[in-house]
Amino acid sequence: MLSLLLCSGSSFSRPFKDLSEAVPDLLAKKSMLYRDLREWADTNLVWNHEVYSTNTEDTPAKSQKTVRVSGLSKTTWFQRRPNTDAEYLNITSCTDCVIYVTAPPRFCLVSNCQECTIIMVAVSALCTIQNSEKVSVHVATQCFKMENCIDSSAFVYVRSPPILTGDTRGIKLAPYNVLYSQAVKTLAVAGLSFDTEFSDAWAHPICCTLGSPDETLGSRHKDDLANNSTYHFVNPKDFQPVVIPEARKADPRTASSAPALCLPEVYSEAFKDRMQEMRDFHELLAEISDDSKRKRAQLAIQGHFREWLQSTGKSKQLMDLARMAQTATTQAL
Repeated sequence: MLSLLLCSGSSFSRPFKDLSEAVPDLLAKKSMLYRDLREWADTNLVWNHEVYSTNTEDTPAKSQKTVRVSGLSKTTWFQRRPNTDAEYLNITSCTDCVIYVTAPPRFCLVSNCQECTIIMVAVSALCTIQNSEKVSVHVATQCFKMENCIDSSAFVYVRSPPILTGDTRGIKLAPYNVLYSQAVKTLAVAGLSFDTEFSDAWAHPICCTLGSPDETLGSRHKDDLANNSTYHFVNPKDFQPVVIPEARKADPRTASSAPALCLPEVYSEAFKDRMQEMRDFHELLAEISDDSKRKRAQLAIQGHFREWLQSTGKSKQLMDLARMAQTATTQAL
């Protein structure tokens, strides 16, 4: 755990492999007194201006590298330029919104948001969620951190254990579940191509939360999880993917590689079972030979679907997406 603070390295592309590389005094010793280590830390730790900038002025260079989504309420936001070269993504003070991000920024900060669903294909370096409540975040990233977040969900693929800190509680953790035709390409650009070695890294968070001094360990026993107020796991039977809307390609030869997920075995099996149930249902519907019966069955399904759209608020999201698609088509013409 100390390596998270002390072994960051001389740059993001060159992390230290050993603690002794960060603390030269350890090269000649097998151990080090706590007071000496603390003195070294107090002397050497500095504020990371690249990740957490204290400069609030908007310079032209900074503006070109930053995408800001701020102050939205009850709406859907979709990144219109998927090939943007922006390095920073700031999502702040949004309420009851659905946000889709298809390009991979280096850093993402979600702050002061409530009841939002934020679906990002990838963030290449660090994704931070802070001071937020009832948000659902879906992202693949190198490092994922939640601080002062309550009753929120994180569906993530990470290369290092997620960090839960501050007044963080009621967190649901689950594997990355975003389906997108360009996901494989986007993940490769971000340096996050799926590796089964990290398929369950999301399930071993490091907790440094208020009032829970015993939760600083990343691996916990099953008995501990039942009494853990900071986080718990989404049941594999309740796990389901989210889909990023895309225009249907007319020419199948231009289709991208099929969407894929990197899931632990128990989630993978549950997902396969759900897909098989859907195939069985389609086959059962296709076996209805009577046209009137098939029509009644389809009307019943459509009625339940409309009710589901209304009860979940998805109908407004669909209307927002349809409006955006119509505007994009009009502009293209």
